[in-house]
Amino acid sequence: MEAAKKIIYECACGTISDLSCDGCGAPVCGSCGTRQISSFDPLNIEVRHYCPHCSQDAGKNVWGNLYWKELVSLYS
Repeated sequence: MEAAKKIIYECACGTISDLSCDGCGAPVCGSCGTRQISSFDPLNIEVRHYCPHCSQDAGKNVWGNLYWKELVSLYS
């Protein structure tokens, strides 16, 4: 029996990672990428990873802007 092969990418910064951007598919590492929890169901939590470009794009990462605007309004 052969072990499952893990797909490994190289991020733009040169770090080897197994993550890719959920917006565009580009390789991202834990330092360069942004992680967002994108789920309404607390039993099935989905974590998405975004590159710096897609994390600012509201068309690809709708949770990012909504979350931070609400959070800022709570503490401002």
